[in-house]
Amino acid sequence: MRIGLVYLGRRGPGGPITLLLAKHLSRHGEIFCAVSENSDHVQEWKKSPFPVIIVPTFRTKTAAFLSYFTSVRITDLARRIRERTPDVIIYPMVHPWTPRLQRGLRDIPDVVVVHDPLPHPGLLHRMSGLWEIRAARRASRCVVLGQMFVEVLTKQGIAKDRIDVIPHGVFVQYAGFKNPAIKPEATNTILFFGRITEYKGIDVLLKAFQRLVRERSDVRLQIVGDGNLRPYEALLKSTTNVTVVNRWIDESEVAKYLLNASMLALPYTSASQSGVIAAAAALATPVIATRVGAIPEQIVDKKTGVLIDPGSVDQLFDAMKLLLDEPRFASELGRNLAQRTNETANWDLIAASFIDTCNKAVS
Repeated sequence: MRIGLVYLGRRGPGGPITLLLAKHLSRHGEIFCAVSENSDHVQEWKKSPFPVIIVPTFRTKTAAFLSYFTSVRITDLARRIRERTPDVIIYPMVHPWTPRLQRGLRDIPDVVVVHDPLPHPGLLHRMSGLWEIRAARRASRCVVLGQMFVEVLTKQGIAKDRIDVIPHGVFVQYAGFKNPAIKPEATNTILFFGRITEYKGIDVLLKAFQRLVRERSDVRLQIVGDGNLRPYEALLKSTTNVTVVNRWIDESEVAKYLLNASMLALPYTSASQSGVIAAAAALATPVIATRVGAIPEQIVDKKTGVLIDPGSVDQLFDAMKLLLDEPRFASELGRNLAQRTNETANWDLIAASFIDTCNKAVS
């Protein structure tokens, strides 16, 4: 089987995990990829062992909007993909161009991975959600990352027998940075990591941490990620022992923050699933997360992490205090998360599942 993967994203872990998927799929069939020349990881793609189509996309939000209405690059990419005569095309992450590419390649079976069947709050997320659903409706088959989203997609007009569930793969690219000399339980640092948007629960975290720091002056909170912190200015000013790194974090830096944290706190008020949990799993970092979306499929409460209700300051305070007071238990949770994720979401299993999905798409 000849499989084409189309990943046109520019930043973030989507590039490395698509490359991981491609490498593991190449053990099952003939692979080629189409990637953006504007990707942060384009040099890694150029060094890959399979053919790669490098395509110019865009660098700014304005250019992204305009590119959608300028069909020349999209039409040219469709032509270059067609020349390689794929049996099936996988779109690991939907891009603004995806629905138009599908239209130009409508006779070729395809698989679309839907990351956010329920869009997050905010205009950009809603627009991204529209592209995802359009692409999903056009696709031969859809993949979701959690069982709960099968019903969500069926309610949006996609037949249940066209949907497969394949879990979020562990971000093994970070495991190479692990340093056994680091003892995170001694740092007493609570980490929030990831894009800062309104559904991430930063206000809940700061309120819970204010209570915690009054009891333990040695505890630290580190908020790391790109995004708008203005809604939390008052809370940040009134909270001690907080460090903020408010910028885009390069892939090479991710492990440093996760390894130097006693725990990762993800008090999301809504979510699909969490790539940050997949990164924590690679490094055995203990996780506190909320019971939203498919996160309960990633975390087993009190076994591979701690689950709390969204919006609960009290439960977050109790969970952070528990893991600080019982560092051995916290470390056990991190190890269990790493072991379970490696057993259920390793890339050999994920590639085999995608091959099964591709076979269904072409049949």
